[in-house]
Formats: sequence, C-alpha cells, structure tokens
Amino acid sequence: MTPFKNYSKNPTWPGRLKRGSIYVAVALVMSGQVGCSSDNGNDWEEVTTYEVKKGVVTTLEETEPGQFSIIDEQVVEHKDSSRVIIKRLDGSTETLTLSQARGLVQAQDTVYQTNTTHRHHGMGGVLWWGAMGYMMGRSFNTPVQSYVYRNGNSAGMRTGQLVSQELRNTAIPRKELRPVKGRSGFFRNSARGRSGG
Repeated sequence: MTPFKNYSKNPTWPGRLKRGSIYVAVALVMSGQVGCSSDNGNDWEEVTTYEVKKGVVTTLEETEPGQFSIIDEQVVEHKDSSRVIIKRLDGSTETLTLSQARGLVQAQDTVYQTNTTHRHHGMGGVLWWGAMGYMMGRSFNTPVQSYVYRNGNSAGMRTGQLVSQELRNTAIPRKELRPVKGRSGFFRNSARGRSGG
C-alpha cells in the first residue's frame, strides 16, 4: 500500500506556495503595466473642467469694417444673461445672445496667433480671446489676450483678467476622464510606418 503524503506538514509546501503567489503577483503587475503603456485606446487621464455659473456682457466696437475691439466687459449673475453688444461704425447697435455669439467663432479663431502683425480682429477671434471665450468653452488655463482690447489697452486687459478671475472663482470644478493625448508607443509607430502616414 502506498503511504499517504500529507503535504500540509511538508516543510517545502509553504515555500512553494509563497513563491507561486509572488510569481502570480509579479505577472499581474507586469501585465497591467504593459496594458497601460500600449496604445489600445484605454489610456485615460483625470482633468479638471469648470462649469461656469455666472455670465459676461461684452461690448465690442467696430474699429474699421469687419474689425473689432473689446471696449468693456462686465460679469452678470447668470450665464443665460450673457450678451454681446456691438457698436458699429455706422452708429447702429446690435445685441447678441451667448448662443448667437458662439456661432460667430470659427475654428481658426481659437488658434492663438504668435505673429502680432497677422493677428486678425474679426468678431469671432476677439470674442474667443476675451473673457467671453470662457463662456464658449475656452480653458481657464489660457489667459485673455491684450490685442483684443481697444488699442491693446492695458486697463481693458486688466478688466478682462478680473472678469475671468471672477468667472473661475465662481465656477464649479468637475473631474473628468479623458484620453491621454500624444501617447506614442511601439504599435502606434509601427502602424504609422506601415501605412506610410
């Protein structure tokens, strides 16, 4: 009759179990790191966004046909009360709601122009780079720009900075998960090489 072996009393059994557990734990950790570093669409980062609660009334002045400058910005209690007042060269005045003003902003208006001689002062770009831009989705990490104020007016820009600070201070911060931008890995580079792009 074959004698029964009691492995629970075998001194090498706990050692084997411990070693096996360590190997499994290491394998799990390494597979998690490989999964995070690969470009499989699951790379996320937590970012803070702000839900603006107050609003802005921005007054624009047409300086030449199709060119505008901000001459005044004021905080109002409710986002829905946001308005754009336009004083035109012909003496007429027009008032736009936030949604109408948002429709004036084109993709090129949201790109910061580093070349000061080629900055355009169209209505969409001026609104985007003033405090009204925060009402339209511009990040609080991008400050207002002096060139959108009348004559690059430092007093006007200070007002814009105060308005943007009040908007941020009264906004509700929210944490969101977004895909990590600019992540490059072996598979992405390989795919790019194969596609010729």
